[in-house]
Amino acid sequence: MGKLEEVFSEKELKRIKRWCIMRQQNGYQGRPNKPVDTCYSFWVGATLKLLKIFQYTNYEKNRNYILSTQDRLVGGFAKWPDSHPDALHAYFGICGLSLMGEPGIRKVHPALNVSTRTSERLQHLHQIWATQDSKQSSEEMHSAT
Repeated sequence: MGKLEEVFSEKELKRIKRWCIMRQQNGYQGRPNKPVDTCYSFWVGATLKLLKIFQYTNYEKNRNYILSTQDRLVGGFAKWPDSHPDALHAYFGICGLSLMGEPGIRKVHPALNVSTRTSERLQHLHQIWATQDSKQSSEEMHSAT
């Protein structure tokens, strides 16, 4: 929503940034002393994007981790290497690759967790609806007078 600087103090933002940066091992872990997990490539990665520090992470390590969880026979990504893939981790693995600009994958909007194309379409629809609401309010005011 673009309000991070209004909600958090500079000191709090620095702590959040540090905590998130420290979650990268090869992939990302959700909490200290827990194993890395494919889905956190999106959750932590998107947070780092919103905090404008994702560029300071090691893309190659994260990409290699995500790809190490891929099941090349049936497709998809798993939580961990040598595990069975599932839809949730496949989706978030693809989103994590998207955040790094992986060729052939649409860019994802980190705050909304939809493609940027979808985000742009939603913004366009909101503009249309706002215009229609404005016209309708204006017409109601004229008919009331």
